[in-house]
Amino acid sequence: MFRRKEAQALTYLGPDTEVLGDLKAKGQVRIDGRVQGSVLVEGELEVGPTGRVEGPKVEAKAVHIHGEVRADLVAERVSLAKTARFAGTLRAQALDVEAGAVFVGQSVAGEHKALEAPKEA
Repeated sequence: MFRRKEAQALTYLGPDTEVLGDLKAKGQVRIDGRVQGSVLVEGELEVGPTGRVEGPKVEAKAVHIHGEVRADLVAERVSLAKTARFAGTLRAQALDVEAGAVFVGQSVAGEHKALEAPKEA
């Protein structure tokens, strides 16, 4: 019997949506509103131009930022568009930053070890 490929779920937070607390989702997530809390996505996360995320951490397979993120971010791939504003610590295997993007903080990118949590002393 043929297996039907499951459609990935899309979670969308519109510009007038505000989430106070952690957001956990599978599939794809697009945020055009505001989230105050951690964002944990088992898939891709896109923060639109009007989107804003403020929290302790953001984790996803891939993250595309057009808006603002203030958090510690962990992902395999991260891209910051020219309208992006990021503040925090970023750990990723691949990082793409367009001219005009604002990045305040530190990053570890380009190695598989980048995704591992730092060891406590």
